[in-house]
Amino acid sequence: MLPQTSRYLDLARQGRNTWWRYALGTFTIAFFWLVLGYVPYLLLVGAGVSDQLLEYLAVNFSIFMMLAGLVLTVKLIHRRPLLSLVTSEARLDGRRVWHGALVWTVIAAVIVVIENLLFPDRYYLSFDPGRFFVFLALVLVLTPIQTTAEELVFRAYAMQGIGLLTRRPALIAVTSSLVFTVPHLLNPEVHQHGVLIMAANYFVIGMLLATITLRDGRLELAIGLHAVNNVFLALVANYEGSALTTESIFTARELDPAYSLVTMIVGTLVFHWWMFRRVPQTKN
Repeated sequence: MLPQTSRYLDLARQGRNTWWRYALGTFTIAFFWLVLGYVPYLLLVGAGVSDQLLEYLAVNFSIFMMLAGLVLTVKLIHRRPLLSLVTSEARLDGRRVWHGALVWTVIAAVIVVIENLLFPDRYYLSFDPGRFFVFLALVLVLTPIQTTAEELVFRAYAMQGIGLLTRRPALIAVTSSLVFTVPHLLNPEVHQHGVLIMAANYFVIGMLLATITLRDGRLELAIGLHAVNNVFLALVANYEGSALTTESIFTARELDPAYSLVTMIVGTLVFHWWMFRRVPQTKN
């Protein structure tokens, strides 16, 4: 195990970490997220309201409640600093967040351009200025909060907790990625394309986020990557039937889960190479 990986997992030992605290903490986060958080969405559905903007806000409310449950769990149940979910350093490294975001932006853009070249009729221009700029403001504010909350729960809290049981990074990454995959199986894409292929897609991106966190020994890269991935999807190149009900500049007539899976695997390898390659040192 890399020293930075060990240091990151050991952050869980700062607080009170008996098994029942993790059981109670997991229940608290799930209750805030899946029960309290979905009240507005269920009220919309019950009232028969079908509005893209209201639905987007309601879904994001659930993530805010997830974050609230996590804060209560970490501060009151585990009695440890919130920053210990991110790094062993004294403060968050914003440059690392932006670095991860910029690298994944390039990779995501290349993936979409290649898809458009391979399937010329798949994307169409869906830019609607009146609605786009409303969503632009909301997405830029809410989406980074949403994705950061997921990283704090699925990568930080989950992996550090699993790290108390096993010191095998591969097993920690796989387990946390499976946990990440399960709630995403409720997305509408799963019903359209099938459980196995979509589960594979969610699992691969979960593995990407988990492995870069463990390899880097901190959460900032995953925070930046996840945020820009969802912002890019929401605003630049979305697809019909997406779980992200936003107004994007371009829209694909359908999601191609096979293309998505293959390019996600390739993108994962490229991201790892780009971020962790050894730069030869020049001799004086």
